[in-house]
Amino acid sequence: MKTIILALSCVVFLGTSQSVFAGGKRVKPTAQLQFSVDFILQQVLARKNKEFRPEIAIPKVSMESQTDLKYFQETMSPQWGLVPQDFSNAYSVAKNEVFIGDNAGYYKKHQRCIDDSLAHELAHYVQSQYQKYDLNDESLEFEAIDIQTWFRETYCQRDP
Repeated sequence: MKTIILALSCVVFLGTSQSVFAGGKRVKPTAQLQFSVDFILQQVLARKNKEFRPEIAIPKVSMESQTDLKYFQETMSPQWGLVPQDFSNAYSVAKNEVFIGDNAGYYKKHQRCIDDSLAHELAHYVQSQYQKYDLNDESLEFEAIDIQTWFRETYCQRDP
């Protein structure tokens, strides 16, 4: 009887926990892309009336759960002029690298999908690499938000 109660307690705990254990550490569940990077980039390009240019390297995409905070800080601090204290979604012009937070709880809480975050950062990639804009222009952030919102409303599935 004690074994059954212990087993049921474990099932209830694991079923309601926001984290899982891996290697003795608590790990937050990660959000997964619904679409490929190529598909999302194609949609961003189409939205901006741009054609894909194979001579322009597609950025590396690094997820928070797989990226060391120190690497993120070292990569983004020259572009931002400060050392970020936490990981956030970002596009590094110098490294042609996109950083995406992949905490599933965040996306669920805000009724978003990780794909729309990637669309936002790929909008900055297009602004920088295709259009040669300086990302210090604050108006570019508004355009990226518009593309992100459009992508979310068009492609992201919502929970009923």
